[in-house]
Amino acid sequence: MANRKVTLTRICKTPSGWRRYPVAFGKNGRVKPDTVIVDGKECRFPEGRYELRTYEGSRMKYKPVGTNAADAVAAQQRETKLLAARENAEAAGAKIIEESSRRYLRRSFEDYKRDRENQNALEAMEQARLVGDEFLLVSRKTFVDEVTKDDVYRFHKALRERGAAPRTISNKHARLKSMLLFAGVSKDVLPPAPSYEEALPTTYTSEEIEAILAAGDDYLRLVIQLGLKCGLREQELVYLEWSDIRWADSVLRVTGKPHWEFKVKDAEQREVPIPQDLLESLTERKKKTKNNKLILSTRKGTPNEKLLRALKRLAKRAKLNCNVCRGCNRKDRECHEWTLHKFRRTYATTLLRNGVDLRTVQHYMGHSDIESTMRYLRPASTKETQGRINAIRW
Repeated sequence: MANRKVTLTRICKTPSGWRRYPVAFGKNGRVKPDTVIVDGKECRFPEGRYELRTYEGSRMKYKPVGTNAADAVAAQQRETKLLAARENAEAAGAKIIEESSRRYLRRSFEDYKRDRENQNALEAMEQARLVGDEFLLVSRKTFVDEVTKDDVYRFHKALRERGAAPRTISNKHARLKSMLLFAGVSKDVLPPAPSYEEALPTTYTSEEIEAILAAGDDYLRLVIQLGLKCGLREQELVYLEWSDIRWADSVLRVTGKPHWEFKVKDAEQREVPIPQDLLESLTERKKKTKNNKLILSTRKGTPNEKLLRALKRLAKRAKLNCNVCRGCNRKDRECHEWTLHKFRRTYATTLLRNGVDLRTVQHYMGHSDIESTMRYLRPASTKETQGRINAIRW
């Protein structure tokens, strides 16, 4: 007899990575949203989706059924009835013609974006919006079951023709893969991610840092120093508050801000030391902004979401553009080489070159894995090592 059992499971993101577990049911017989059974205990993992586990002979199969618990239970009940009907029909020498329930690709992408939004993964939601629109335009497919491997390859080609960098194409492929799997596309349909050459993280030279600091006003100098000397991400700069500073200990705390709907990446709160000169700059800033909650607020006291643009415009006014990148050749001439994140990369590289151990730098950067930090173990520049090279007796 065929195995007709249909088990409702959930694949979810745990501290140990993505894992599949059986779902948890309440006393009312309903599935507890986002809750699974791990070693006999209930655990809640918000990020994930429901799947139906069935068997084809001895082969185990998983079918995605979305993120809504009630819909997943309905899908399990339907699949159970369908398997029973197939078996009965086969015994009677008949064949079942199943009612079509094709899923729209665009609607599935919208569901994915809502799921990211519900998880407050706003950056992932915005990436999904861009990638989804690009893929729909290139593939011209309406239903999920129409997607083929060639559609994904055409997506890669369109990105290359548009001038996207190999790493950008690989990143967009990863996002698209997540979206298509969420929609129910079989992983067998998806080609491997395009390879790219891993570039060394770019950092600012001491000359570039001196030049940009000299060109900026007190406000932008503080923005630059917080990125350079505390390794803050752009959104961490935007939502940094005075209450995040422990003045007596010269420590800055990086935490989420629910009232601003801001979450720290990877949910990793951290503390970083503040150099004395930066602490003095912060003290001066505090005297001028007594009533503001945010350190880098606008004049109206609201979050300043235009810090990156302000940096690029400062570089252009100071004639510090590279004059080579695509940004410099556009009408607005906003250089791609000037970014807030590059100060963060310079921070990590500087710490490692000055003997701060990997684990400590990992904590200061808020990295969830040591491999991310190890990327910054780059060699010193030729200029920095030239004297030592010249002193060698070959």
